[in-house]
Amino acid sequence: MRSKIRARASNELGIEKSIATKRAIEEATQRAMTGQSSATSDQMLDLSGFGEKFVGDDGTDELTSEEKADIDAIANMPYIDQIREELANTRFPTPLSVFQTACVMALIFVVSATLILKGDAAIRDLYTSFGFIPRPDEVYDFGDLSLPDGFLEQQDLESDISTTLKMATDIADTIIPSSSSSN
Repeated sequence: MRSKIRARASNELGIEKSIATKRAIEEATQRAMTGQSSATSDQMLDLSGFGEKFVGDDGTDELTSEEKADIDAIANMPYIDQIREELANTRFPTPLSVFQTACVMALIFVVSATLILKGDAAIRDLYTSFGFIPRPDEVYDFGDLSLPDGFLEQQDLESDISTTLKMATDIADTIIPSSSSSN
């Protein structure tokens, strides 16, 4: 088996080693030994054209009118013919495909609404079973709740606000006389 492999790899079968590859390897080794850069001016890519291109420049300014007409024949037609051509090449949906799409959309709606509502109910049941939120039928007795002193003696909030506003306007009128009194 080894002899067969050696026979295939030898020159007897007409397979020759690449001379160009061998030379390129030798040149690269020599450049590496001398410390030269591996890229010469011949091997460098010319990137000067990339800086001059603008985003909106598509190169159509360089085309002749005949080339433009060959590339886009519809653009040179009158508008009515362009509309006819577009409508002729447009594939409109059939009533059956519209019905199928509507059925798929309704199915997606039903499935997603069911998942949302059932998920909400499951989360609500979980929270109420752990006692994080009260059950709707539970009634709590807060009779033994101790409140701060004076909490139940609430005053009339509206009268307090109106009294405070009246006092503020009276003070403002004494400090800044109104424009009607100066006339």
